[in-house]
Amino acid sequence: MRKNKFLGANRFIRNILMAGILFYPIANGLMIPVPASAQDVFVVRATQVDGAVTKNGVPLKEGDVIQRDDRIETKANSAAILTWSNGSMVEMYPETSLALKGISYEGDLKLEKTLLSLEKGRIFAKAQVPEHLLSHFEISAGNVPVITQGAEFALKYEESERKFTVWSLIGRVVVDMGVKRIRIEDGQQVVMKANGAPEAPVSMPDKTRDALIKVSKRLGGSLLIEEEIASAGGPLKVKVGGVRNRRGDAPYNVKFKAIIGGGSGRVKSIRWDFGDGESSMGKEGQHTFTQGVYIVVVTVEDENGQRATAQITISAEESCAC
Repeated sequence: MRKNKFLGANRFIRNILMAGILFYPIANGLMIPVPASAQDVFVVRATQVDGAVTKNGVPLKEGDVIQRDDRIETKANSAAILTWSNGSMVEMYPETSLALKGISYEGDLKLEKTLLSLEKGRIFAKAQVPEHLLSHFEISAGNVPVITQGAEFALKYEESERKFTVWSLIGRVVVDMGVKRIRIEDGQQVVMKANGAPEAPVSMPDKTRDALIKVSKRLGGSLLIEEEIASAGGPLKVKVGGVRNRRGDAPYNVKFKAIIGGGSGRVKSIRWDFGDGESSMGKEGQHTFTQGVYIVVVTVEDENGQRATAQITISAEESCAC
């Protein structure tokens, strides 16, 4: 275990306190690993350990695998990063307790599922969604599920008051209060008690957002951010953009856009096949899906005969907590 040289960085801590949320950086330039295959989705490892951190009461070491029902605890002035083999990450801050309740892959639904319980303290999560899969990433705070199908967000749980705060930097986060689901979108936050009435999300302060952006950048890249493809020369390339939420309640209406680059000539055609026998043409597509799981494929061809394809999975569900 290494001493965290950043924990005493007074200027950084002062800036975060001004933002109204406390985050401690614990690593320089940590990169997200290349997403693994679905068969490896159950692998969660401790990739950074600073100070006094335990797994089930025993000192946690970098490289240790985290399994079902393991409890990770950080003491004062200590922190840790847990990394999933699909690229998801959770950064734990001082005096935090987090338990892994389950992790699985449902092949028929192409769904990765993670269940965690935040018993106290603060975390920052990067819940990634590999291009060919769906995701259910859930952290309970005071027995209240905080759920996302792909987001970067912070969560704090104050055990004594049973109060929790959620900040969403990128993506939608859903708080399931039982009688009502609270949807927190990009740049929003919500504060509520586990046994209290649902509250409406509000915009987070700029200083808080800036602090979260710094944390996100320090942890590495994000699969949630759409990046343009280089436009000049080389092989024709395409990827599916425009879809933030791949899961929704049926009938589920989804808009798509083709992000195209490379190639040796003008684009001749863009075809969308929605996986249910329906199709459309054009750079942007839109389709309403009945209940089921669908593979949507976009095919692009340029005037010189080069072709490229990309795909994305869409799930229209009877009742989606998303």
